[in-house]
Amino acid sequence: MDRRGTLAAVAAALTAGTLALTPGASQAAGHPKPSPPPPPNRVLIVLFDQMVPQYADRFAMPNFRALRDSGTNYAQAHLGYMASETVMAHNVITSGLEPRHMGWTDEAYRDHANVFGKGADQMHITGDLSLADFALIEKNNGVAYPKLADYLHARYPGTSFITVGEKSYAVESATGISGDIAVRMSSRRSNVTDDAPTGCRNLSIPGVPGNGQWRSPAGKNVPAYLTRPDPTDPTLCGRYFVNADKNNDYGTKAAFPSWLYPGEGNRFVPGNDPAHLGGDTWVADAAIEMMQRENWSGMFVTMGGIDKAAHMWGAQADTAPQDCTTLAGMTHTRCAAENADAQLGKLRAAVEAVDREKGGRTLVVLTADHGATYGETFLGSRAADAGNSNWYYAPPELGVWDAGTNGVLDTTTYSNPSPAIAALNADGNVQFSYQSTAIEAWLLDRSTTAKKATTARMLGLPGVIATYRKNSAGTAFVLDGTNPMTRSEKRWWAKHAQSIVNTMAAPDGPDVVGLLHDRTSYGVYGDHGGAQESVQRVPMVFWTPGARPRTTDETFRTPDLLPTVLAAMGIRPTAPMDGRPHALRR
Repeated sequence: MDRRGTLAAVAAALTAGTLALTPGASQAAGHPKPSPPPPPNRVLIVLFDQMVPQYADRFAMPNFRALRDSGTNYAQAHLGYMASETVMAHNVITSGLEPRHMGWTDEAYRDHANVFGKGADQMHITGDLSLADFALIEKNNGVAYPKLADYLHARYPGTSFITVGEKSYAVESATGISGDIAVRMSSRRSNVTDDAPTGCRNLSIPGVPGNGQWRSPAGKNVPAYLTRPDPTDPTLCGRYFVNADKNNDYGTKAAFPSWLYPGEGNRFVPGNDPAHLGGDTWVADAAIEMMQRENWSGMFVTMGGIDKAAHMWGAQADTAPQDCTTLAGMTHTRCAAENADAQLGKLRAAVEAVDREKGGRTLVVLTADHGATYGETFLGSRAADAGNSNWYYAPPELGVWDAGTNGVLDTTTYSNPSPAIAALNADGNVQFSYQSTAIEAWLLDRSTTAKKATTARMLGLPGVIATYRKNSAGTAFVLDGTNPMTRSEKRWWAKHAQSIVNTMAAPDGPDVVGLLHDRTSYGVYGDHGGAQESVQRVPMVFWTPGARPRTTDETFRTPDLLPTVLAAMGIRPTAPMDGRPHALRR
């Protein structure tokens, strides 16, 4: 959709009154029609990282099903853009923009304008960027585009927009310039006694490896009640300090495929210290505390447990029965999904309490940042800890900027690709490549001739079904070649692939792209990133108490989320968006 069309579409929807969430039933003649309820004055977005829509029915997820079946459910929703990645989705959701208009387009970022001052065209890993970095590249000629927080601030002055989750890049890309509170897990601290202000006496429990390694709340304007709940006892680590010892891998380092990307303490799993539970339980508990204490109009809760489990064990292929009460069991997809659902139940109860106590109505949105597939055809290295080197490749003489050291070019971490990906650089023209359920390459020589040479080579790599090169204007991608596809692959590809790939047409984005067969991955055994239907499909549910249930097959893309929220809340957009608003009633 033309980005300018969203402004007119939302205005028309508001004028026509088609976005009331609880419509009155048809009235008998002579009976007055009841007044529609006021629009919501708060919005809670709950994101299940790597949630495949079918999990809601496959696993014990009664809270998700209850909201889905009593709200507006877009059963055929999909992302509609690449890359299908966490670091993209959180900003797409809060901006209504496609990646080509956001400032970054994937897990890798070519700093074409030298925004960071490390050199024009220097490559960076977006997952390593800080909140300040994301805020910097949100700006276009010094002016940032508006996001959900900006609209809520304008409509409800003095209220806060809050983001909370395990992952720094998820929380901080959603927060950007205008978010008020951002709470995530800190980096791993090496020793509680040395790193905590006066030491912590209660973080380890008997029989559990600890070595003093821990994570705690970090981010922007983190409330003190999350870090030091009892200032009179400085030796007491608060509830939100969690064990982060890498030795607590719960068996994931000893088995394939989990050893490609093993667990590390209680960052994404609850663990077994009842006073310091991690993972999605940590996220929900922190969200509820802030929900109760802060004057908020928007909250984005992003839960990463399913994503970690599915990457390790193969997403939809992780079907073996599991005992979710065991430490090993909790690392699996089913157990992560069911724990996330339990947290959703807590969040729903908290929202209903806030509505009763503070007044007004909260719009709840359930979605995911991407779907998933599994490596039935797995093309990466199978070595332990191979995940990062499978995903990222930078020739050692070129390197990637190391944000962690802020001044050293990393020329070794990402220079050990699988043999197939190494072959992509036969002519020495690859500056960087990222491969998951698609292959993307940034080139040194970006002439049409050079791009065609790379797409020809890419078409010969295992698993590739189609290759594209960025056109000379940099505004779209040109299809260069295809390989045979299955009937279902071709149906989805013909309908969606070109428009999805085009959303990466930006100066920072890749120069050539290769799409892969279904159930094919170069990264880890459960993966995403590309354009296949299974990694593009996401749940999309809008719910408020008393809403009329509706399930629809209407086309819904993730960029539509923000304009739909704004329209439902009666807020007019002030800038173009790539998404369009949807009516939340028949």
